[in-house]
Amino acid sequence: MPHIIEPFNNTSFINASQNLREAHRFLILRANATIQELNRNDFQWGILLKRATVELNVGEIPRLIGKEFEKLAEVINIAATVERLIDAIDWFANQEENLNCSIQNCHPSTSDNPGENDLVISNQNGDVVIRCEVCDVVSNNAGANGKEKKDLLNLGCNEIVPNDGIKRYICTAPEFANALTSLNRPWENYPYRYECIMTNGPLSTHMLLIHPQ
Repeated sequence: MPHIIEPFNNTSFINASQNLREAHRFLILRANATIQELNRNDFQWGILLKRATVELNVGEIPRLIGKEFEKLAEVINIAATVERLIDAIDWFANQEENLNCSIQNCHPSTSDNPGENDLVISNQNGDVVIRCEVCDVVSNNAGANGKEKKDLLNLGCNEIVPNDGIKRYICTAPEFANALTSLNRPWENYPYRYECIMTNGPLSTHMLLIHPQ
């Protein structure tokens, strides 16, 4: 089954960032074209926008684009997630400890798949050193959509934080990061805690490194 932005494997940070930026720009152009067309009908604007489909089989199509069309709402969601993903990749690439690392797997727009992560980084020997789940949750509630639980499960941290030398991150928006790291949570009941690191990019993306409690 095709995806809006297809998964890819075994590439450098630079190539991944460039290809994702190309796909992201394309999604924005196609979504804006759809919105501009709908702006001509003020009376049904909300109804039409809610049901709008973005044509993705137009013009010079980037290599990572996998679908011919998609709902506008889903395109917006994927664009936001990919913006966080690009920020995370650029941040990982600039960490000295990742100098000889590369991207083993990346799933920019797939749903939660057992045993897989949105971003997996390996060292020059092929050993996985980083696993990361990426989301742009617009919520100040840690329980929003059960997203934290899903991400922790995908990262293998739902019961314990594995002691295997692999760093595990949740990459997310500042409001959701603040909710997840709130001092008001009953941390004594959780097997994990977060170290919050900002990428210092223009998006204020927060990287939550998961530690055992």
